[in-house]
Amino acid sequence: MGFSTLIDILGAAIIGGMVMLSVRALILNSSEKSNQFQNELIAQQNLVSLVEVIEHDFARIGYCENSDSIEAPEDMIVYADSIKISFKTDFAQGFQNIRGDGTKDILTYELGPTITSTPNPYDRLLYRYAKGETKNGSNLGLTEFRLNYFDNMGNELSHPIDTKLISYVQIDIKVEDSYGYDTGNDEKIHSEKYPTIFWRQIRVAAKNMSR
Repeated sequence: MGFSTLIDILGAAIIGGMVMLSVRALILNSSEKSNQFQNELIAQQNLVSLVEVIEHDFARIGYCENSDSIEAPEDMIVYADSIKISFKTDFAQGFQNIRGDGTKDILTYELGPTITSTPNPYDRLLYRYAKGETKNGSNLGLTEFRLNYFDNMGNELSHPIDTKLISYVQIDIKVEDSYGYDTGNDEKIHSEKYPTIFWRQIRVAAKNMSR
């Protein structure tokens, strides 16, 4: 009777242990899913913030408040390659007044170096700066910034890019969560747990003008 009771106790302990392990696995999985959802939300919010600025700037390629100073379409973009573009524009005077001041400037977007301060091994800086300014890089989880250019017939232009032929600019952006839910990635060797958001837009380089 005593031996049978001992067997029953051991059996109950084993079953209890299995149940506890199952509950623990369920909790860990639930926690991971919650973290994944939160990180995907962060990546989406970062992408929205980045895209809002890019769309605003690229819509103003060649724009100048002083109509007498508007450049010819072929002169609006001054430099172009796959990770950098410089174009003439007229900056908004402020948040409340988006009209320019009539002064032409040159704005540059440029993909910067890899960031080493975050777990994600693919994080890159994105520079946005006016001519004469110090490069200011933003860290919003950007891992890809690529530009492709097309002429007015829709043919993709080969490098080196002849800026005078550009009619359309294709912008590809990929944003990932910088920290992810793989918190033990100190050596930056894991990449499978970073929520990724991809965005693409084809922008008319000189709006309302043909080449």
